[in-house]
Amino acid sequence: MDKKYSRQYFNEKASSWDQTPRSNASQQLEALIERLDILPNTLVLDVGSGTGVFVPYIQRKVGKNGRVVCVDFAFNMLSIARSKDGFGTFAYVCAEIETVGFPFDTFDSIVCYSTFPHFHDKPLALRNIFSLLKPDANLYICHSASRDFINNIHLHIIDFYDHLIPVQDEMFVLMREAGFKDIKIEEDADSYLARGRK
Repeated sequence: MDKKYSRQYFNEKASSWDQTPRSNASQQLEALIERLDILPNTLVLDVGSGTGVFVPYIQRKVGKNGRVVCVDFAFNMLSIARSKDGFGTFAYVCAEIETVGFPFDTFDSIVCYSTFPHFHDKPLALRNIFSLLKPDANLYICHSASRDFINNIHLHIIDFYDHLIPVQDEMFVLMREAGFKDIKIEEDADSYLARGRK
């Protein structure tokens, strides 16, 4: 899907996004966040925050002295995420991960929850993410559903037929060529997690 239409799609879906049946049950998200080695008092970038489904779980990991920065290219999605933040706890940036202009070596962790398939230039997105991480910091690409389940959904949406999670070997190469090391990809019937260290 063309980037312009992709942004339009998510902006139009934003108001009903939280009501659509997806794998966002709290039990699944609890299990997923426990697998991410996010430390207290750290700065985390949440890429493709959408309506903020995963943000409270990340915030719990970083604690009251940590910080979460939410990035999404769909303004309406981000507006809904912001409306849930009654205390102004998080920072919100409407931008594309391929070109967002944060300083290099800024973040202690970067999380891409339920968003990687929608990156229009995956190699560029991964290179930019790599540049934004501090040395030895981790990227987490995660989903609360299996790769096959997610890809099957997208294959049946006409404009999303190419919004897919790559097979393991391809994902490994994408991450390695972006500069990541200690790459691990874990797939099961209920989740997907790819992690890499700068």
